[in-house]
Order: sequence, then structure tokens, then C-alpha cells
Amino acid sequence: MNYFITGRPGSGKSTLAAWLCSRLPQPAAGLRTLCTGRCEAGPVFSLQDLLTGEMAPISRPSPEGGRMVGIPETFEGFGTEALRRAAGSGAAVVLVDEVGRFERNCTSYLAQLQALVEGPQTVVAALKKEDLPHLNALRAREEDIQIDLDQISPAEARARLAARLPAPLHPGVSVRLYREDKVFGPGPMQLLELTARTGSLHSAAAAMGMAYSKAWKLLAGLEEQWGFALLERRPGGAKGGGSALTPKAWELLERYRAFEWETRRAAQRAFAAHFNDFPGFVFSFDRALFLC
Repeated sequence: MNYFITGRPGSGKSTLAAWLCSRLPQPAAGLRTLCTGRCEAGPVFSLQDLLTGEMAPISRPSPEGGRMVGIPETFEGFGTEALRRAAGSGAAVVLVDEVGRFERNCTSYLAQLQALVEGPQTVVAALKKEDLPHLNALRAREEDIQIDLDQISPAEARARLAARLPAPLHPGVSVRLYREDKVFGPGPMQLLELTARTGSLHSAAAAMGMAYSKAWKLLAGLEEQWGFALLERRPGGAKGGGSALTPKAWELLERYRAFEWETRRAAQRAFAAHFNDFPGFVFSFDRALFLC
């Protein structure tokens, strides 16, 4: 049985997908999408292979400018290989976050995704809410669990699923950086990521349920600790104002993401070594995933 999560942008698809993976046999293989830049046309996204940590861009400005277009070569090469690696990894769960429009004409990638969906592994996928054949086909699968976050809140979805998906014992790692006080962690990372996606600190704070004034205070404290600006304000005009990450903020985000991935991977490896055969419990970790 697979799980397909759809909903408007900002509805919580990725967060619910990550929560689902924590309730299913771990660790999950597959792909996740990260915002790795922003230009005049909008945010730039990349795919990350959950097994290797490697990343590749999937979007770029169109030749005429004004909009973002997909990079088919990434899906057909990097993306297809990552899904094949996930299929042969021994992982019981494959995360695909998200499935959207950029890959709509990438036949090799979509064929590999379809093979995963029809195979023995459980696929957890976040689906962009657009009227496209490959997305409609996934949403039409009645044998799988379909979750529309425009019809049900993430909290209600978790409550309904929790009873049928008791959480397995698993490691939890929260990566933070300190000087005198905490200077970076999951919260600041999410705030910067959402600001990069939306081009607006105000929108990012609202998506996190945080007051705009609190978001500015948080960033001001971080900037004082780091000694450099994280955001630059862009004045209004025909296209409106907003906020953009500085080059130093992008570098911090890139380094932190890599550090976080390696730390989580090390924790999973250590957990498999010390708890996989603990008597009285049934664990879902596959040692073979940690031999590389």
C-alpha cells in the first residue's frame, strides 16, 4: 500500500510525508526536493538522493525569462538512477517528495516511479495539485491511501493514521550549532528555506505560525551571532517587495544541510548496529543499507 499526499502549496505535504516515513519501516530511500536558490523568475529547486546525499538542480529560468522551467536531464539521469537505487536498496519505504510538472515529459523517470508504485515497497509521495496525466493517474489509485490536505488538516490526517501506524523504535536526531547560545538549527533552517521559496519573510513566518516581528527578532539575533546578514530586503515596485537570502545565508544553508544529512545517516547506522537485534522488539532497519 502506498501513500499519496496532495494539496495546495504550503499545505504541509512534505511535513506529513516525513512524519509518515517516521511511522513506517526505516530508513526510507528515495528523493526529496530542496530550495537551493532564487532568481528573478522564482525559486530554484534541486533533488537530493536520500541514500547518497547527492543533489542535482531540477529547475532554471526559461530562455525568455519570467518563469521557471524544469531540467529534463536531471530527472532522466540523476532522478531515474536515484529511484533505481532506492528500488534495489532493500529499503521498505521510498519517499518521493515531490512529484510535479517539471518531470511530466521525462519518460524514463516516470516509468521508474511507476515501477516503484507497483512494486513491493511502500511509496510515500507528495503530489503537486495540478491537472497532469501522471499526477491524475497516481491520485486515481483506489488501492492506495489518498490524502488531500485541502480537505483535511495535517493534524487530523496524523490522528487518523497514527492508530494504524504505531511508531517503530527509531533514532531521533536534531542537529544544532552553538556558540554562546544556539546559532542555528531546524527552526532557523525552516524559516530561511520558506523565505527562499516564497521570497517573503512575512509569508515564511505565516507558514510557520510565527509572528512577523518574532521572525525578524530571531533573524536579528542569528545575524549578531554569525557576524553577517542572512536576509536582504528588496524594496517594493511593480512586482512588490520581499526578502532574499544573502550569499552567506545560502552557503550556511548548504553546509548545514550536508552536516545534518551526514549526522542523521551516522545515527541510523549506529542505531542499526546497537539495536537491530535487541530482544523483545521487532525492528525495521536493514543493515544492508549501511554497508556502503
